[in-house]
Amino acid sequence: MNRDFGTNVVVDTMRVDDTVLTIRTISIADVERLARLFGRLSPTSIHFRFFSPITRPPRAALLRLADVDHGRRDALVALDGDEIVAVARYDGRPDSRQAEIAMTVEDAWQHRGVGKRMAARLAMLATERGYDTFVATMLPDNRAALGLVRKLVPDATVRWAGGEYEADMPLIRAS
Repeated sequence: MNRDFGTNVVVDTMRVDDTVLTIRTISIADVERLARLFGRLSPTSIHFRFFSPITRPPRAALLRLADVDHGRRDALVALDGDEIVAVARYDGRPDSRQAEIAMTVEDAWQHRGVGKRMAARLAMLATERGYDTFVATMLPDNRAALGLVRKLVPDATVRWAGGEYEADMPLIRAS
């Protein structure tokens, strides 16, 4: 595995059934790939990720998602050929060792271990950058996300906060 997370190079691969996905850091050149991924997401997946029924993300939003500093904000993408099928990202909280995690997995790739394995890789990256806790916010009907939290960190703290679940996941235990 190439540990040069700061560049747009192959970081790792992941085998899912008979397909090998390429895992690498996101880059600004991924904006159109992100737009195509968004077009393949179901309304439910969009709602769970963005907490809103967005029909088409504005280009400025796609640019923001693709433009990371590889320090306080970073993201990994999983590619099947040239198409992004999953994104795992973190955004560090100011003056804190906590980072908010967000995941998007294309519907056809869900429930196949992609999210869990991407989150584990992102946890390694965030730990290298000095973060010790991921914080995740989930809608109450997103049972898959709640299950993923429990798979990654069985003793994560999950609480009800203003109509959503919020989980604190110590990174040292993410695997």
